[in-house]
Amino acid sequence: MANALVIGMGGVGSVIGQKLHGYSCFERIVLADVDTTHAQRLDAKTKNSRFEVAQINATDTARLAELMRDRQIAVTLNACTWQANHSVLAACAEAGSHYLDMAADIFSPRGVKKPSKNSYEAEIEEFDARFREKNIAAILCMGCDPGAVNVFARWAMDRLDTAESIRVMDADNAEVRGYRFAVLFSPETLFEELGAMPYYVKDGRVMSGKPLETEVEWFRFPPPLGLMKTYAVAHEEGVSLGQYRPFTEKGVRYSVFKYTLSDKVVGIAKSLALLDLDTWKKVKVDGCEVSPVRVACANLPKPASLGSNIEGVSCVGTEVIGTKDGKRVEYFVYTMDDHRSTYEHLGYSLTVVQTGIPPALAARLLVEGQIKERGVMMPEALDPEPLMNNFAKEGLKIFVEKREVSEL
Repeated sequence: MANALVIGMGGVGSVIGQKLHGYSCFERIVLADVDTTHAQRLDAKTKNSRFEVAQINATDTARLAELMRDRQIAVTLNACTWQANHSVLAACAEAGSHYLDMAADIFSPRGVKKPSKNSYEAEIEEFDARFREKNIAAILCMGCDPGAVNVFARWAMDRLDTAESIRVMDADNAEVRGYRFAVLFSPETLFEELGAMPYYVKDGRVMSGKPLETEVEWFRFPPPLGLMKTYAVAHEEGVSLGQYRPFTEKGVRYSVFKYTLSDKVVGIAKSLALLDLDTWKKVKVDGCEVSPVRVACANLPKPASLGSNIEGVSCVGTEVIGTKDGKRVEYFVYTMDDHRSTYEHLGYSLTVVQTGIPPALAARLLVEGQIKERGVMMPEALDPEPLMNNFAKEGLKIFVEKREVSEL
């Protein structure tokens, strides 16, 4: 039996903790955060709890490494914002713990000046050799999108002889009762993504465009969603899938990530960007330094508190187009579920459940030896079969649409 550490006990961290507790392979699960309120709540409501609550700052690498060594942590799940990634990766490399997170910094191509360097590429470059030396794995961006959708892409690609394009599509028609406006996951992350320059791969090259004006198209999602308007948005998988060498060797020349967004969300996002309120870069106000995006989101409800008020359906999937045995083949691999039924069944909103299940499952597969890859990688580098064989069993419903076209 192994020990696990979950850092960041918001909605996603709570789902991860709950899932890990249901696995017999874990003897102890340490729930850590600066504010331990949610961790203590989960511990208190869990029968025969194997949880241990720890107060810690995710950016304190030395103390994190000490905690990992002291508790003999086999796998660490970082459910904090991306700002903590490097510190937690460094602690895992030092202490010898496997690592998983759900997001990296907004992608920017090499040569583009940024105030920080924390993209998935930078993390692979800095930590891959150290993790390989310790014979441990760091799986980056292993939530739902990115995360499960990358695995969907790999699963479909493994079934094709050639491929030309990969589109990751995220659709939701949810409404939140009782609020004029609410966001189903971290609003700071949403507005940062919507205000950032969207990067995608076209003709084998990384391309960019204007936020909420690039690669806009209508896409027909499975019922009851139907035809919805989608926008290219800054997301790690929009670039990583189009640059992954085994995919490009099969012919992939185009990859993109797209959201469906309501007119209200588009309007708010454009207003925040116009006022420079969508950035984490701190500004001085009345003698205090604050991040504008945090101020803009301070009065919004916490996503973890919204579950009982959400009505609607979410569909997150990956479309891969290619050929098999001379025939044109199109795969659309997706997860789809209802917000209300998910909350009633699991006690958390669908968005955080979709995000929390993949890393929890991957943590189990790591300690059980079913994930054998080592080093620092994106999810498309993993053998998809152990994950695809277990997603549905863990509560992430998976559907596959396959369309073949041949000449008479």
